[in-house]
Amino acid sequence: MKKPLRILITLLICLFASESYSQEYNKIYYGIVSDSISRNHYLEFKNDSIVELISVLRHMQPQSRTSFSYSVENGIIIINSKKLKPKNTEEIKQYGFSQFLSNIQLGTEGKALIDKENKVVYVYLDDFKKAHYTTYIINGEEFKQENLTTNSYGLVKREMKMNRKLKRKLRTIKSDLEKEKYNIVVYKGLDAYLKFGYDKVMGVIELERK
Repeated sequence: MKKPLRILITLLICLFASESYSQEYNKIYYGIVSDSISRNHYLEFKNDSIVELISVLRHMQPQSRTSFSYSVENGIIIINSKKLKPKNTEEIKQYGFSQFLSNIQLGTEGKALIDKENKVVYVYLDDFKKAHYTTYIINGEEFKQENLTTNSYGLVKREMKMNRKLKRKLRTIKSDLEKEKYNIVVYKGLDAYLKFGYDKVMGVIELERK
């Protein structure tokens, strides 16, 4: 595989490498953001009034944990930020979770929790723990590309296996890609969920010939 094509695949995948009908206690939800400003994170509902915001482990960075009170009103989960201490406020800013400085409202949709205002979708971490994929849709044809897997220290545990069919397909359109004859749209988090469904929240890259 020539370097330009490998670089293209790697760059596209790196855009994503960066987890019910009601919330379930002691089950971890993976919050996937739709932009590059905020950071992915976890939520764990401890009981019927306390939820914990947890950062994703990264190399050489301690894990952040902040507890919030929450309530459920008319089926909407409201995470309350009013009782945050100054120390928690600074940590939340430092870790890229500034949306939690204001109250968060989560709607429920199937197994997912939806934060429409901040464009975050929460899914069960266990549903994507063994493996998760970036989906490529090239002129309507769908391919799954396994993402990198990291360990609890944020280090790469398993390198991704390149999808051979995807490699061959990209090779056939490589010249047109370089000539910018394709529209490339990247969907992630809530955007991916709304357009393609729960299983594709980790990211979709859609390539369509102009």
